[in-house]
Amino acid sequence: MRWAYVTVALLVMLMAAALLLAGGPLASNALKGKAEDPEPRSDRLPGEIFIRRHMVNADGTLKTNLKPHAAASRDVAQGEEALSESIGLWLQYAVQKGDKTLFEQNVGVLRARFLKDDGWIYWKVGASSEAVNTNALIDDLRIADALYKAGSRWDKPAYTELADTISGSIAQHMVTDDGRFSDFYDHASAWKSNVLTLSYLHVSAFKAMYERGKLSEPVYTGAVDFLKHLPTRDAWFPFSYDLDKGTYLYNDEINWIDQLYIVYHRAQAGIPSDEVWSLLKEQFNKHGVLYGRYHAQSKLPAVDFESPAVYGLAILSAVELGDREFAQSLYYRMLRFQILNPANEWYGGFVFDDDTHIFDNLVPLLAERKMYDERLLR
Repeated sequence: MRWAYVTVALLVMLMAAALLLAGGPLASNALKGKAEDPEPRSDRLPGEIFIRRHMVNADGTLKTNLKPHAAASRDVAQGEEALSESIGLWLQYAVQKGDKTLFEQNVGVLRARFLKDDGWIYWKVGASSEAVNTNALIDDLRIADALYKAGSRWDKPAYTELADTISGSIAQHMVTDDGRFSDFYDHASAWKSNVLTLSYLHVSAFKAMYERGKLSEPVYTGAVDFLKHLPTRDAWFPFSYDLDKGTYLYNDEINWIDQLYIVYHRAQAGIPSDEVWSLLKEQFNKHGVLYGRYHAQSKLPAVDFESPAVYGLAILSAVELGDREFAQSLYYRMLRFQILNPANEWYGGFVFDDDTHIFDNLVPLLAERKMYDERLLR
């Protein structure tokens, strides 16, 4: 029996040493302040360590996949191609964490790889020899919002001015004559989409743009009011809105990512989403899991997989809604999919079959950072 205790003690010591080397929660303050690593490694969550080690291209952009992939279509990003979605989430994380160095580095990447002079942002960059002609409303809003927050937090007018430039492009190219937002703007053909994906309505960004004079009051209040009065069918929000016809599109198969972004953005504006949120909690409390997609009418799972990003968005929504105990339950379920053995090559990542998507790592990282900020984790 004594040998068993010795063995356990040795294992604990080895794991603590590995965490120290990895810069995990047990890392010593002695690691702080080194010239080659000015940002304290002990402040890096496992997910951040994984992204820094495995998901950053040579040019500083974030890989879409861990494994190399050849994109089958220009409309899909794969492998080392990088998304404006990813840099927006990474910037959000940096400002939320208070990491000036990480934020500044990625503003440089944004300027060098994604941004046109007028503030328009490529939705994808990378291996393709032919540049894309379109942006994505949600990504531009997310980036502008992060820049506004960083400008205020660190008293950096340059960040605020860059956010103003991006916001000006959004207001010029992606707002219709009747004050609605559209999904994207094709820079080559000077054409804006006639569809609005409802998960793109980022109220926090709209508020910052309005306060900076980049959105008129009617456009700002109209967007918030539109989000507030979204209808539901079978307890689900619609997926999109046809700007020409003035009609909503509902999907027969529901992706929780789309629903949760709407819930989260509404919560940021102080708008509850009781019907959808009650359904989510009912599913989780009944089965102990949230599957990635559900059939709209039957409410039965349409797939047998769980998504770390779904849990991440559900956690962010729960915190925003003040549902703190539920946020913790979701968090501990999410952790089941994260590799937390410091000896594993993919430590900190949500890796399956030696591959992962950057979205399934960035969103959980944001959620975990939020949990610490709200003192739900210590």
